[in-house]
Amino acid sequence: MRIAAVAYRIERLAGWAALDAKWSALSTAAPADLVVLPEYAAMDAALVDAPPSLSPRHWGERAADCAAAWCDRAAAFARRNACHVLAGTGPARTARGIVNRAWLIGPEGGMAHQDKLIPTPYERDTLGMVPGDSLKIFDTPLGQIGILTCYDCEFPIFARSLAQAGAEMILVPSCTDGPAGQTRVRQSARARAIESQCLVVQAPLVGRVAGCDVVDENTGRAGFFCPPDQGLPDDGILAQGETDAPGAVVADVDPGAIRAPRQTGQVGNFAHWDEQQRHDARVESVPLS
Repeated sequence: MRIAAVAYRIERLAGWAALDAKWSALSTAAPADLVVLPEYAAMDAALVDAPPSLSPRHWGERAADCAAAWCDRAAAFARRNACHVLAGTGPARTARGIVNRAWLIGPEGGMAHQDKLIPTPYERDTLGMVPGDSLKIFDTPLGQIGILTCYDCEFPIFARSLAQAGAEMILVPSCTDGPAGQTRVRQSARARAIESQCLVVQAPLVGRVAGCDVVDENTGRAGFFCPPDQGLPDDGILAQGETDAPGAVVADVDPGAIRAPRQTGQVGNFAHWDEQQRHDARVESVPLS
């Protein structure tokens, strides 16, 4: 299976034709069975012919208004290239409020979504976002796929639940505005690959947009992570891009081979996970005398 993790450059575009051209260029840059775009990639639609500056909440409202237009272009891309695409994420309206939503789209037009379960403090306090209400696994011709958007990847129980439900890969669209945030997400993605002995694919947002506080500065590095075990890279990195270098990192991967250490590996993180429960409620205080 060929997967493209796109370090997607966000920018102000003059007219919808410019956004269409950007999607067309992606076809050449990222030929793959699955194309993964980052968190807040859908802000590109909100930035088309946008005013110089808005408040963060107004940017969120504008992006939610443009979500359908963004998804239409992603669906056309998937259909045109006979591939699946994770169309990144963006603000979307629900009856409970605006969520940060990731859209997974198939070549025949099927679409499903995963809402971010744990918003960051910025998303809660500044954007007024609400958390998603369920964790999902997507049954596709490419296998069972889970999505953990950025901060969600930093919570191991989510990945564990997906792996127990049969996830063969976990996609991590991310958006971080500094090296510390990027380190947290990247290292968490690598940890999730070790714990669940599965493939984790991270796609970051890169670039700067003056006047749009939601995506004013973005740093990241695309990466494909696996358990460092027999038959796989010793550092657990199948492929990666350069930091802040826009473009696609394309890798041919076999999720089955990546999962094989669950049965034949040097360690059994996936199988031994439940042994933690023997100890998680028992912390013994011992005086040092």
